[in-house]
Amino acid sequence: MPHLLLICPRHDILGKFVGLPVALTVVHRPGGDRKLEESLALAVVDADFTDPQALLTVAREVHARRPVDAVLGLTELSLRPASVVAEELGARGNSPTTLALTQDKAAMRGHLRDHGLGAVAHQVCATVDEALALLRRCPTGVILKPVDGNGGTGVHLVHTEGELAEAWAWTSGARTGFAWPQGESASTVLAEEFLTGQEFSVESLSAAGRHRVLAVTRKHTSGGPHFVETGHDLPAPLPADRYRTLVDAALNALDAVGYAWGPCHTEVMLAEDGDRATVVEINARQGGDQIWELVHHVTGIDMLQGAVLALAHGVLPGPGTGHAGGASIRYLTPRPGRVTELTGVAEAQAMEGVIRIGELPEVGDELAPLGDSWNRAGHVVAAGPDPKAAADAADAAAARIVIHTDEEVAR
Repeated sequence: MPHLLLICPRHDILGKFVGLPVALTVVHRPGGDRKLEESLALAVVDADFTDPQALLTVAREVHARRPVDAVLGLTELSLRPASVVAEELGARGNSPTTLALTQDKAAMRGHLRDHGLGAVAHQVCATVDEALALLRRCPTGVILKPVDGNGGTGVHLVHTEGELAEAWAWTSGARTGFAWPQGESASTVLAEEFLTGQEFSVESLSAAGRHRVLAVTRKHTSGGPHFVETGHDLPAPLPADRYRTLVDAALNALDAVGYAWGPCHTEVMLAEDGDRATVVEINARQGGDQIWELVHHVTGIDMLQGAVLALAHGVLPGPGTGHAGGASIRYLTPRPGRVTELTGVAEAQAMEGVIRIGELPEVGDELAPLGDSWNRAGHVVAAGPDPKAAADAADAAAARIVIHTDEEVAR
C-alpha cells in the first residue's frame, strides 16, 4: 500500500481519508490535540511544517522507517515545504520550481509570458515611483498586490495618480501568510495591469502531468478597490465556447509551470468579449471558500480524497454523480464594529436549499472593515436543482441574516 506523508491537515479534512487505500503518516504541528491523527494514521510526527529544513529532518526519519511514496500539503504554507521534501525523498509531488512559480506572482507572470500565454504588463516595485511609471502605461489602471499574497490581503486598485499613495501604503504594509513565519517584514509590491472582464476559477486534479477538470466556478467580489471574494457559483453558467476558453487557459498554464500532482485552483479572467482568457493566479491546492465542497455537491467527486488517490496511486477520478445541479456560497459582509446582535439565522437555516451556515461571529466580537477574505463574517452554503436555484437560495439566506454592530470602526 502506498505510503503518503500528509502535512498538517485540518481535522475536518483528515476525516475524509478514512478507508482510502493508502498508509498515512501525518505531520502534526507541535502542541495541541493529536488524538484524531493517531486514530487514523500509521504514525504521527511533530514538526514545524513552515520550516522546510525542520520538516525535511522529520521526513527523512519517516522515510528510513518506511519509504515515502508521495507528499501532500493542502494548506498554502505547507505547499513549498512539501515540494522540497518530495524532491529530496524522490517521492511524488510537485517540484520546488513549480511551487515557486505558483507562489511568486511576478515569476508566474514572466514565465507565462515567455511561453506565449499572455503578456500582462507588470512590475515588482521597490518604490512608489516605479508603480507610478507602470500606471502611466496602463489606461485601465493597475492592481497593487503583495508578490506572495493570499486571501486577497493587500490588494488595491489604482485608476489615478492621486490614488497611488494610499494604495501603496495599503499594499506595502500588508502582512501576508508568508510573512508570519519570518516576522513582520513589509510586503514586496507587485503592480499589474488591471484586467477587465469577469473572473472565474478552474478546479482540477492532476496525476503525473495529466489533468482532470472538475468544474469552472463563477466568482463574486466586493468590487474595487480590494475585490474581496463574496461568493462563488458552481458550475458557472457559461456557453460551451467560453467554458473552453477558460479551461484551455488554465490547463496551458499548468503545463507551462510543470504542474503534475494533486489539486489546483486556477483563477482566470475572461475578457469582456469572451474571446480571451488570462490566468490571474495558480493556487497549488484545492480552492478555498469551500469551493471543494461545492464541487462535491455538484459532481459527486471529493477533491480531497481525489488528491490523495492521485498522489498515492497516480489515478484521476472518473465521472461522478452529484446530488445537486448547482451549489453556491455567499459570505456575509456587515458593517464594521462590535457585534451587538445576530438575527435571522434560524430562518435562513430553514430556507429551502440551504445546507449550512458557518463561521458566524459572536456578540462582542470586533469586525474590521472589509479589506480581504479574513475580514468576512460568516457564510451560507446552498444547493439546488440548477445553478440559478442554488445562487438564489444562497442570496436569499444571506440576506435574511443580519449582523448588527455598533458601527464603530474596529481599531
